[in-house]
This record gives sequence, C-alpha cells and structure tokens, in this order.
Amino acid sequence: MKDSGQKNLQNKTEAFLQEFFGSGEIFVRQLILENERLRRELNAAAPASDSAPEIAPASVVEHLMQRVAELESEIKGRGEDAGYPLLNARIEELETENYHLAAMYVACLQFHANKEPFEVIRTATEILLNFVGLGEFTVFVVDEERKVLFPVVREGGDVEAVEEIGLPGGSLEKMFVRPKAWSRGDPAYTDDQAMMYLPLVSGERLLSVIRLEGFLTQKTSFENNDYSLLAMISEHAGIALDAAWARAFSNAPPLTRSAVEEQLVGA
Repeated sequence: MKDSGQKNLQNKTEAFLQEFFGSGEIFVRQLILENERLRRELNAAAPASDSAPEIAPASVVEHLMQRVAELESEIKGRGEDAGYPLLNARIEELETENYHLAAMYVACLQFHANKEPFEVIRTATEILLNFVGLGEFTVFVVDEERKVLFPVVREGGDVEAVEEIGLPGGSLEKMFVRPKAWSRGDPAYTDDQAMMYLPLVSGERLLSVIRLEGFLTQKTSFENNDYSLLAMISEHAGIALDAAWARAFSNAPPLTRSAVEEQLVGA
C-alpha cells in the first residue's frame, strides 16, 4: 500500500516537472529561433563588420540546454537520496490517517442517524466489510429472557446453519455478566470458531455480539486502524441499537409545553 502511494505521488511529481520544464524548453527554443533571425539580419546589414555583436550559434545553446538537463537530473537524484522517500512516506502516512479519521467520523454519524435496529446492524456489517476487510462474520442478538445469543445476520455463509450460543456457563458468560464496550488493549474473547467476539454494549447492557471469523481474500491480518474501528463499533453501535430498540417499542407522548416543563422541574 505504501509503495503504491509513493509511486502515485512520484508519478504526479514527475508529470508536474515535465510540464514545468517542457514549457521552459519551448521558450528557450523560441529564443534560439529569434537568435538565428537576428544573426541573419546582422550579417546581411554588415557582413564584414568586426564591431558586430557576437551571438552564440544554435549549437552552443543546444549544448547548454543539454547540460542544464543533466544538472537537473543530478540534483533530483541527490534530493531523493537526501530524503524524498521519507517525505513521500510521511505524506502517504498522513493521507492514510486522514482517510481513517474521515471513515470514523462518517461511521459514527451513520450509527446515530439509524432509526431502526436493522439499520444499525446493516451499518455495522458495511463497516466490517468495507473498512475493516472482514469477509466472514456473524451478528448475534441477545435474548435477555433466555440468556442466549441468536444469529440474525451472517456474512460468508448461511445464517440458518448457525446455532444459538448459551451465555451462562459458557466462554462468553463474563461478557454477559459484566458488559463492557471493547477497546484496544482489552483482552479479546475468542475460541476455535472466531478470531474475536465483539460485544455491542450500551451502558451496562449487552445487546449484541459480532463473531469475527475471517478476512476478505486480499487481507491477512488486522491493521492498526482496524482496532479503532472495532472499538467504535463496540460502543457506538451498541448505543445506537439500544436507542433504536427503545424507539421501536415505545409510544412516546407528544411534545407539549406542560410535558417539557414537568421534566425540567423534575430535573
């Protein structure tokens, strides 16, 4: 990725240099033609005059242009040796970081804009697919009465083939008893079926768990920015899912002055 970015930046720089020096070369060649015209007019006016100003022939100017091109190439090479690769690498690093921050910002906005539970789950799956690069995962939702996880969405397989996961007495019991949004540096819940179980938490309530099972074919491991995205999903998708669930199953009273004033007085 970095090599590709550096190559693109190098190509853009070279194109700019070619355009810049190409324009200069056209100008110099115009000067050469003007030089030859003046030489012809002077020779016609005073062919034997010793006082005629000496004008360099075209061959000399061409030689100087060639020498300038050689010096430019040499300076460019020294500049690359002196630190251009490091500069390009830093630019590529900043571009990657800006892309990551933009992705985080858009993802957070999208979560909190979702009004239905299925929209929150769909947003989470899109982030896992398009930003983290996961091609196999299963989204479970908590059945709080039965204390089990039941599958609702599966990427990379048939959701009907996935069984429920019991929480009490199982490997995920701690996740259910003491819910906590996952953040980078925390131990990851894992087993033979998963690279990681990612909890979706709102406050002290576990609402959902995503079992991360495999990457897309072009990806082999998590990158630094992936952990920030996973932590964001664990916290913000959980909060958004909780809000969407409450919104879907509540009959909120109309917004009135008396109701608002009652709430303000009570606060």
